[in-house]
Amino acid sequence: MSHRVVKRFRDIAAVAAVAALTAILPVSNATAQDKTFLTIAATGQSSSLYAYHVAQAQVLNELFDDLEVTVMETGGGVDNRKRLARQEADWGLFAEPEFFEYQEGVGPWEGQAQPDFRLFWVTNPLAYYVVVNADSDIQTLSDLAGQEFSGGSRGSSTERVSNNQFDLIGIAPDWFTGSYGDARDAMKDRRIVGLVKAGLFDRPDGLILDIGTAVPLRFISFSEAEIAKVQETFPHYQFVSLTPPFEGAEETVVRSVFIAQGTTTRMPEELGYRIFKTMVEHQDKIAETYPAIAAVDIVENTLKYGTAPLHIGVYRYLTELGRDVPDHLVPPEAQEG
Repeated sequence: MSHRVVKRFRDIAAVAAVAALTAILPVSNATAQDKTFLTIAATGQSSSLYAYHVAQAQVLNELFDDLEVTVMETGGGVDNRKRLARQEADWGLFAEPEFFEYQEGVGPWEGQAQPDFRLFWVTNPLAYYVVVNADSDIQTLSDLAGQEFSGGSRGSSTERVSNNQFDLIGIAPDWFTGSYGDARDAMKDRRIVGLVKAGLFDRPDGLILDIGTAVPLRFISFSEAEIAKVQETFPHYQFVSLTPPFEGAEETVVRSVFIAQGTTTRMPEELGYRIFKTMVEHQDKIAETYPAIAAVDIVENTLKYGTAPLHIGVYRYLTELGRDVPDHLVPPEAQEG
């Protein structure tokens, strides 16, 4: 069991035995010396989404004496893929359908499938905003050729997708690499012309807002021809037209995905069930820290927008609710049973 059950004894041989028990240990019997230690792979602390993962940890820690959940700052989706595969995290932030690509080993991950990856749940829609300094001459994606520009935080799915899309379109910026904080500072100092940053449809992203205190912002659209070039290779990529939730922003065409949480088959069924049940039934508490989750129907979004197989504990909870789970979401573990 790789959810890292840690018993604070020096007798390492006892760990395996403890691991088998703590996932199902009643809360009333938990002690300070008997805990299941879990890690969430989030994103950079400068991102608004970091707060969502902090809220998850806070609620779980408050409700369950036998759990101790911590949040790990990471580079985002691609980085989280590595950490989940290396058993450095128990679940984390991803986007759908990119989590499906990781699990199946398709697209840029051909030959690198992670068959033990399982979808945990799906929350908000997310837009990949292309933001530039409005004092620059950048009006289209093509204008970014040769310009110093950040495709996203180093190691993130945003960075990977940005590189892939620009390559397919035939545009070669002078890529700036670093964390979101590095890119924010570089843009505020006018050392780079812009960046790609994932954000919600209906409320401003904190990092973009921060940049806007120092430089005026412009949001750049994908043209129909550019979208067609991208979708020749990635037909499952979706683009939407929206007005970014920032003062003065105009209608913009962006790539859209859904924020998701991903885990693995290493997480026991009972533990996954408890975590997902808590996320659904204590959503109001989580919204106190991350308001963007308040109106989201996690169950409906998971069933409607999920593309990778569900964790067996999530599948069990959904079936207990009487919900029909689409065939492509039914985990192999349930089919085998």
